Amino acid sequence: MLWWLGASNEFAAWAQVQRSDSAAPPGQSYLTGDWGGLRSDLEHAGVTFNFGYTNDFLDNAAGGIKTGAVGIGIFQPKVDLDLEKLLGWEGDRVHVHGLVAYGPLFSESYLGNILAVSNLEAGSVARLYALWYEHNAPDDRWSLRVGLMLADSQFLQSETASAFINNGISWPTFLAANLPASGPAYPLPAPGVRLRVKPRDDIELQAALFSGDPSGGNGSNQPAPLPAGTVISFNGGVFIITEASYLPNQGKDTSGLPGAYRIGAWFHSSSHFADQRFDDTGISLASPLSSGIPLQHTGDYGVYGMIDQTLYRVSGTDDQGLSAFLRAGGAPDDRNLITFYTDGGLLYKGLVPDRPDDKAGVAFAYALIGANARGLDADRRAFGDFLFPVRSGETMIELTYQAKLKPWWTLQPDLQYIIHPGGGVLNPGDGLRPDAWVIALRSALSF
Repeated sequence: MLWWLGASNEFAAWAQVQRSDSAAPPGQSYLTGDWGGLRSDLEHAGVTFNFGYTNDFLDNAAGGIKTGAVGIGIFQPKVDLDLEKLLGWEGDRVHVHGLVAYGPLFSESYLGNILAVSNLEAGSVARLYALWYEHNAPDDRWSLRVGLMLADSQFLQSETASAFINNGISWPTFLAANLPASGPAYPLPAPGVRLRVKPRDDIELQAALFSGDPSGGNGSNQPAPLPAGTVISFNGGVFIITEASYLPNQGKDTSGLPGAYRIGAWFHSSSHFADQRFDDTGISLASPLSSGIPLQHTGDYGVYGMIDQTLYRVSGTDDQGLSAFLRAGGAPDDRNLITFYTDGGLLYKGLVPDRPDDKAGVAFAYALIGANARGLDADRRAFGDFLFPVRSGETMIELTYQAKLKPWWTLQPDLQYIIHPGGGVLNPGDGLRPDAWVIALRSALSF
């Protein structure tokens, strides 16, 4: 079953995420102010509006496919309804979220890389981005969410990692590059249901079931045009993800340093996971005798782990200091392009005197090309293309500084170095694709 509204545009099999599922905190300031008191009155009654505009200036200064600069951006209108205030339904809320994106696919056009430079990259799209209903039990011991929603805002997430703009860090690439349409993640949500249970303050368990192909396709993991409009699809099997978290020292009054330790697993039921090396007759796709039709596998799965830990807290503050994150995950070699992924980084909040809300950080990400995909490259050599490179993996290093200029405005200069864009591939007529340097500047406004 499929409802489809809108056109389509060519989109690489990466997931990008600009996640923002929660209502703005009470008392937040906005560029447009309090609307003469109307905004505060609405929030008091249970209706919270937020209009976010984020844009990136991206410049490929060297390497990749070609040098050049572009501007991209997204506009996100959101409304949250607190049904306890509106109707007396304790713990219930509704979230409605739109997405309008513009600009070219920078990474695809200028870099040809795997770990997309910006988690805003989506092409030109306009869609309903989320529409869900959530019930929270007293003391938040359990919650149930159902509707059109995203996995990337609820699973595999790190508060430290969220300061970086590379998309691999936003929605880890062993999921983004392998799932149909990159899974239920920016910029495509999917119908789903999520249950979260908190048996005690430092333990959290959650699981979710999503429709398998958010693009409305048949659950194939092959690159394909993705819709630019709203899609509500129940096609392509199902995607299931589970996660267990240990969350020590989360309260404000605790003496220890807060942390988050997560392990998880996922499964996808589609019968259209294409083998990365062999065709439907069992011979290499590089062979002149190949049918050209990949062998199809039923089901895909993976596991992951994550650490997000405060290492140092400035005395007398709640959140200033140094934090670190580390994540890793893997998936089978035969049906997945990326079979191992890891990232990590350090972030310091309040490094500059008199700027307590600014953040400075360094991070890395690494995506390993799977054995079958590497084997296909070697087969191409064996069948006569002697100079064809065998891919290995792609590495990204990011330096960033997030300056909070106003309560409603942050400005973020960013530098990324991409090693072996595409995993080590050829540029047409130009030898191996060279390592790339990208300069970025992000501006984020809340209206």
